[in-house]
Amino acid sequence: MKNLLLVLLLLGFAMSALAQVTEIKNEHPVLGSIPGFTLYDYEKKDFGAYSFCDVNGDHYAVEGQITYYYYECDDSTDPKNILNRFEELGDSLNANIYGDGSNQLYMVLQVDHRRMYVDLFAEDFYYTLHIVERGELKSEITAEDLLKDLRQIGKAVLYFNFKHNECELTSDCKEIIEMIAEALKREPVMGISIDAYTDNIGRYDDNLELSRKRAETLFKELVKLGIDDQRMVYNGFGEEEPIADNSTVMGRAFNNRIELVKK
Repeated sequence: MKNLLLVLLLLGFAMSALAQVTEIKNEHPVLGSIPGFTLYDYEKKDFGAYSFCDVNGDHYAVEGQITYYYYECDDSTDPKNILNRFEELGDSLNANIYGDGSNQLYMVLQVDHRRMYVDLFAEDFYYTLHIVERGELKSEITAEDLLKDLRQIGKAVLYFNFKHNECELTSDCKEIIEMIAEALKREPVMGISIDAYTDNIGRYDDNLELSRKRAETLFKELVKLGIDDQRMVYNGFGEEEPIADNSTVMGRAFNNRIELVKK
């Protein structure tokens, strides 16, 4: 009987340690948790739609990976303390923060290549988090790969992390632009057409103009890096010629692309 009790006791310690490891593993890598709170419920969905609230109080659907957290503490606390903690974290991450000031807090932020939508609800002994994460495509192509595609296929498809409905390139695009310039310098007589495309969200004419400006932006950056402007032309085709389903988040990400076409 003593041996059985010892086994059960050791098993209990093992299960407790496993639960702690699982709890730590399930905490969000960016938002974490508040000290003194224990994670009691966790659910993750690889893809789904969530009704999110904008600054005007209107709801709209956000698609992506959805994670739900439910935390409790042993003692009662002011919900504003919970909100303040996440506001401070959001400020450090340059998030767009808004809410009712008493129980609800919303944050929209960009982390690496992910757009995150955070819905926080706090009460006097618990809080919940709904987090929707949208991944952005990033080109992982080398100068050798680019030249191979241009020589053998006649074009190369590239993905830049443009801000939504903007033509300004983000800072993390510098490396890929330098790679394109390096590849073009290896083929100094090759002509290139820079063709930009968008998804179908928004007005057709706006998407057409947006894609043209994005192509022009890349054109100008390459000229700055020493590529002869006479070798290149640029075009914007908007939402024409989609290569994926515009009804999904990932499909729209694929359609927001720039193609370098050999001339």
